[in-house]
Amino acid sequence: MAVDALAEKLGLLIEQGKIPFSRLTNRESTRLQGLFEAGVLRMQRSGAGNNVILHNREALDAFVVKNYPSGLEGIQGTLTSRSKAVADFRDSKRSRVTGPLMILLRGFGTCELRAGNDVLPVAHLTQQAGVAALCLEGRPWGFDGIVAVVENLEVFWNFEKLGIEAQLALYAQGRLSGKILDWLSSPGMARARIIHCGDYDPVGLDEYLRIKTACPERTELHLPSNLEDLLSRYGKRELLKSSAAVLSRLRKTDDQEVRHVVKLMDQYGVGLEQEALLLG
Repeated sequence: MAVDALAEKLGLLIEQGKIPFSRLTNRESTRLQGLFEAGVLRMQRSGAGNNVILHNREALDAFVVKNYPSGLEGIQGTLTSRSKAVADFRDSKRSRVTGPLMILLRGFGTCELRAGNDVLPVAHLTQQAGVAALCLEGRPWGFDGIVAVVENLEVFWNFEKLGIEAQLALYAQGRLSGKILDWLSSPGMARARIIHCGDYDPVGLDEYLRIKTACPERTELHLPSNLEDLLSRYGKRELLKSSAAVLSRLRKTDDQEVRHVVKLMDQYGVGLEQEALLLG
């Protein structure tokens, strides 16, 4: 199997000596532009369209070696995703998968995660090292307390200052990955309540609704009592301008917590970055 769409078409070109030009995307034809200019590939009229004709096999082979170091079908065998991308493209970033998903957690009180008889003492690790890390790959970790999903790193590190009654804080790194969302909605997490702690802007509210859809009846939005004061004093207009389409959609939601925040954003014409909550 070819490593990408262009490799597949080059394989057909080598095998058949020609392919319809219409099969190439604009991006692919741009990548091959140098071969056309050098006469390695040539255009030939065919009916109402054109064929790409292979004129210099040796030069095309050199192009393949340069761009596909392990050949058009790539390296065989079991490799990590990024290693295979290096072998196939000389570029680890061509990999779509970077390995097992790891998340950062902070625990308080007696917070523990459990998977069968195994225990992850999140609160103890937080007390000793400031943070705990968890790999979600294949382990059914569960928790039955209150989980705060925290959008931004500084607030995650200073979570205690928010005064939220959650035993577990999860760093979302912005928008939650699908794998973390799957974990939050898994049977092991079915008894956990979720509090979303993010920016008070269209993107943050949209993310809250995304989590609530995955975990209905047990997800709520953190609404500090002084939210209106913080919005009026520290709000940022650009947070609304950059997400106008999302804001328009949020105005139609039935969620009362979101409607409350949207009303405040419309009133003051601003959104609020989560870090403002640390100002007290």
